[in-house]
Amino acid sequence: MIFLGPNCPIGNGPVLCAIECQADYMCKLIDRYQTHNIRTFAPTRAAIDDFVAHKDEYMKRTVWSDPCRSWYKAGTQNPETITALWPGSTLHYMEAMAQLRIEDYEVMYEGNRFAWLGNGYSQCELDPTADWGYYIREQDDGEPLSLGARRRILTGHGTVTDNVGISFTGTGSSTSGSAESQAKL
Repeated sequence: MIFLGPNCPIGNGPVLCAIECQADYMCKLIDRYQTHNIRTFAPTRAAIDDFVAHKDEYMKRTVWSDPCRSWYKAGTQNPETITALWPGSTLHYMEAMAQLRIEDYEVMYEGNRFAWLGNGYSQCELDPTADWGYYIREQDDGEPLSLGARRRILTGHGTVTDNVGISFTGTGSSTSGSAESQAKL
């Protein structure tokens, strides 16, 4: 595992956000390694190939694919060699890295893959002072389990249907668009 490797968002956002997301992702992977009896893990060839194909297709629609020499293109003018950028925004990267996608890894286990289940008791059951009913609560106090629910909380509706009210010029909100589409926002 490395920080700021190929295809992290170093050219389109704050580097500290990328480092923090990568550290969190690495810690999740290390935790999984330590607690699930894993001997080795490595990204699958299929996952790597699919990501590179997705990234290459995305980059065709960006300024990075213009015919100029660039550090992001290993000093060539070839638009298909863009390897140093994330195919999306920094926020997009943060959302993509939020969950560990163990299905993208080839995992080899040490012994029985279910040995992590231990002796059949929860750790709190072995502590005489622990609350065995900790899961009973008056209201939901956890983070939303689905990305859709999280988006609804962040945006008020879950999806961006148009760019009404969004100004890409930096001069304030756009006033174009119908009253109906503005009401959706």
